[in-house]
Amino acid sequence: MLKIFLPKDEGIYRIAADEISKYWRQITGVELKSTLEDDGSDLIVIGSDAVNAFTHAKIIEKVIPQFTMATGTDTYAIRSACEPNGRKLLFLAGARPRAILYAVYRFFELRADCRYFWDGDIVPQADAIDITGLDLTETPRFSYRGLRYFAHRSLTRFQAEQWDLNDWKKEIDWILKKRLNLFMLRIGMDDVFQKAFPEIVHYPKNYVVPEAVPRSYDDRTLFWSLEFRGELRKALLAYARERDLLHPEDCGTMSHWYSRTPYEYLDAVKPDFVPQATGGYAEKTGLVWDIRQDKNLDAYFKLTEAHIREYGSPDIFHTIGLAERRCYDDRAANHQMKLYTYRRIQSKLREKYPNAPLLIGSWDFTMYWQPEDVRDLLKELDPSNTIIFDYISDTESEKRNFLNWDVIGQFPWIYGIFHAYESNTEQRGNYEAIARRLPIAARDPMCKGLVFWPENSHADTLMLEFMAANAWEPSKENYTIKTYLEKFLEKRYVSAELPAMQSIWRKALPFIEAIHWNAYSHYQFEEGIAFLNIHYEFFARPASAFLQLGPVEIQRANYYSRKLKDIVATAPELLREIAEIDFAKAGEFVFRDALDIVRTIASRCMFAHFCDIILGLREWCDGRGDTATLEALFERQRACEVLLRDILAASSDYSLYISLKDLQRKHETNPNFEVTLKGNAENGYCRAYITELFDGVYLPEYDICTNYWRNNFKNGVREIKLGPEDKWYPVDKELKQCKDEFYAKPLSELYIDETAAKAALADNLRNLADIAL
Repeated sequence: MLKIFLPKDEGIYRIAADEISKYWRQITGVELKSTLEDDGSDLIVIGSDAVNAFTHAKIIEKVIPQFTMATGTDTYAIRSACEPNGRKLLFLAGARPRAILYAVYRFFELRADCRYFWDGDIVPQADAIDITGLDLTETPRFSYRGLRYFAHRSLTRFQAEQWDLNDWKKEIDWILKKRLNLFMLRIGMDDVFQKAFPEIVHYPKNYVVPEAVPRSYDDRTLFWSLEFRGELRKALLAYARERDLLHPEDCGTMSHWYSRTPYEYLDAVKPDFVPQATGGYAEKTGLVWDIRQDKNLDAYFKLTEAHIREYGSPDIFHTIGLAERRCYDDRAANHQMKLYTYRRIQSKLREKYPNAPLLIGSWDFTMYWQPEDVRDLLKELDPSNTIIFDYISDTESEKRNFLNWDVIGQFPWIYGIFHAYESNTEQRGNYEAIARRLPIAARDPMCKGLVFWPENSHADTLMLEFMAANAWEPSKENYTIKTYLEKFLEKRYVSAELPAMQSIWRKALPFIEAIHWNAYSHYQFEEGIAFLNIHYEFFARPASAFLQLGPVEIQRANYYSRKLKDIVATAPELLREIAEIDFAKAGEFVFRDALDIVRTIASRCMFAHFCDIILGLREWCDGRGDTATLEALFERQRACEVLLRDILAASSDYSLYISLKDLQRKHETNPNFEVTLKGNAENGYCRAYITELFDGVYLPEYDICTNYWRNNFKNGVREIKLGPEDKWYPVDKELKQCKDEFYAKPLSELYIDETAAKAALADNLRNLADIAL
């Protein structure tokens, strides 16, 4: 009888044994028992000789050779053996605790064809699992391989802040199955102020956060109590630490929109603030405390210490410095203030943690810094304990990334894929740039990691798998998207599904690659790479574009009209092919992926439509063009939005109402949170593929703006009359009324029945194909 041999019945060994037992049972139906004693049974042995005396004995007996694994690394080994008496042994060893779990999951990949995804596993059935004939040792190319989870709120699938402990356990398990080792919560401060300053900052009553800004992503009104949020953070980080995952501790100047200073603290302490020459985060709750004063720097680190004490571990730290801030209009003075801030943060950190790695986030480097500014900073950093965390390595800019900072071969750094802002939940990826740049990182011994750092989660299954594969092994077949896609497809689908999905994904790849992220930069116009994040689909207000038609909007529209023309020409054929899927019988992966692909196709088509509208309106204002063509464009765009609404309604992934109900199901929820959730989703930064927002906001706003132009056509008005800068849209009053009506209407009235929408899905896809061009 096969048993699982543990060196100790605790910690990572118990976790590993439970995982082995779980998958063995799912595959074979057989329940494996664990043991601490050698009773002569065939054994799956957990742990190398460093932690398991039985393993050491078998090395001495020459049953197995010694393991070659550098202690503390993520190397693991899977080794089969057979003793002279015929007893079968399988050793699952790791150079550190999490690596043992890597070995467990890798074994089931190799011998049972198990496959792991964020939305579930594929676990084939079998009569038995062969434990013989294995001898491999695997080591990742990068020491740090990780993910970030961000603080926006709307749809449960995409927003980590809305996950409960069960959600997080599933996510953390998946992180380990993909052999990642680092993750970071950027989902708000939870109750760290209350923990750090209990005599000053109290827990909010009735879920109300006074700092909240209604109808915005700044509305941090609570959906679950802050006390519970703290308990949840404690539990999920404890679960991750038990599995040996890294979670960087934030330090330094942490004031930001998702980590605002409570009014109670401001009123009691009255901190002075760092000078700020720009309007972003200009409210007192968002200003950075003046860290030129020791008392303020000490207070920031009191927050860090509170988080370490209550939730974390001082193994690794992270700072954003003065990200997104301009302290002075004078560029040299501003740069000096930012360098000074890093000096202060490091000096304070090293008083207590002289050796812990400090990740310096690169977000600010692309917005306000020139490459020579980053090179200046490097001269002041200690490469023995500091790492440049370039999580914007996939930016379109060839200037503002690691290539021009003198880190290659000289200073520790991490390659990062930022991928998407909050609203960009369709599939995307600057795969061409990654294929050029990642090999440079892979060859550079100073590159220590690969991370995925978007503002949403689970939006792009292909990119998640691509990132994980390259974080472990950045080979050409992995970083070349066309070859990696084939590997992804082979893993993602069972044999009956594979041919159809191969055809669909291959044809969808140009749509996926057509649009990708690019960092906003104060220098972007001089580089000619502006506006690569702009989407028009959900902004009839897309305000300056639709109602101003300035040179930037026209340049943008011309660029994308040309770029997308040949790609969107293939949309009808592809949509009809997807419509042939039998959705009533399709597996969960096929159904979800089909909708992900469809919304990506629809996004590109509607973006192209909007570009044509903008160019047509500009021509009409200039005395050229005709209104009949524009009317046809108006109608086609609106019809596409209606059909996309009905297509997305087939899945609860895209329902804000279902997400609200999900929050209420998981834990006692703020009875008034619906209004906040609407504001978190509807605001200008966060609008995405949300079913209820089509009838609530997108289509009504679209009608307001197109009717404005129709009146201009009717009256022969070929100019836009703008008002004052703070209220310049000619339809401001109507747009405000539209929003007010949306906030007054319950989400339940905007919800579209999922069952009926799924039944109509194929027809809606064919109808979209008919008008996509």
